[in-house]
Amino acid sequence: MGLPQTPCRCREEHVPAHHHTFSAENLPEVPPLLVASDLVMSKTDHQYGNNCRIDVVHFYATGQTHRELGIWILAGLFSGKSQRVALDLEHKASTIKRLEINYSGFDQSACPGYTRKPGQFVYHPEIPDRIPWNGHLDEKDLPLFDLDFREGSSHHPVNDLDKRDKVEIGGRDDALVLVAALLLNIGLLARDVSGNIDSVPLDKTYVLECFLGWQRVAKWSAEARFHLPNSFSWPGDYPSLSQG
Repeated sequence: MGLPQTPCRCREEHVPAHHHTFSAENLPEVPPLLVASDLVMSKTDHQYGNNCRIDVVHFYATGQTHRELGIWILAGLFSGKSQRVALDLEHKASTIKRLEINYSGFDQSACPGYTRKPGQFVYHPEIPDRIPWNGHLDEKDLPLFDLDFREGSSHHPVNDLDKRDKVEIGGRDDALVLVAALLLNIGLLARDVSGNIDSVPLDKTYVLECFLGWQRVAKWSAEARFHLPNSFSWPGDYPSLSQG
């Protein structure tokens, strides 16, 4: 799609613009189900204090795959339809087997009978912070990462929590655009394997914490972490994802 590969400095004088405008006219149509072999997802948990366990969803992919995932989210959002779309994850290391996006938030309104739809999103590339979105964000604008079982599963909702193999990303349109923009920005760093200690987190892992930390997800959401190859958190058993 000719996306910019460097941070945008268009707000500076006499500097060429490096941004991109997304809209329904230039985004592809999204089928209900796609298959991916270059994305690995897993789940863990960790403790806040002595008595609060929080789920964590992990995304392992190259920068290019993170960017493609961001475009997938935007394409569904700008389709103008309320729908669910899914990715089935084929990599043998992926314990999460399906990723779903719920595009139902664009038509929510306080006024009954009034519908709003996305018009355009002007994407200004920037190097993300390890914990992004430092500006003030209302909780209703934050994404929700929901761990669940795939449709048709007979697992017990409490006793089989360790067998959850589906993640749904939901929320309002603002929340989905925030996630998509983060994924697009993460892809900027894939071309900089050496990094710069002043601008690039050494481990190249990006964290969306719950309300017990730096709140970057909705209140009842699992946390999310996005990992790039060559990060400290990148497992050694995903060699195929490190290529390209």
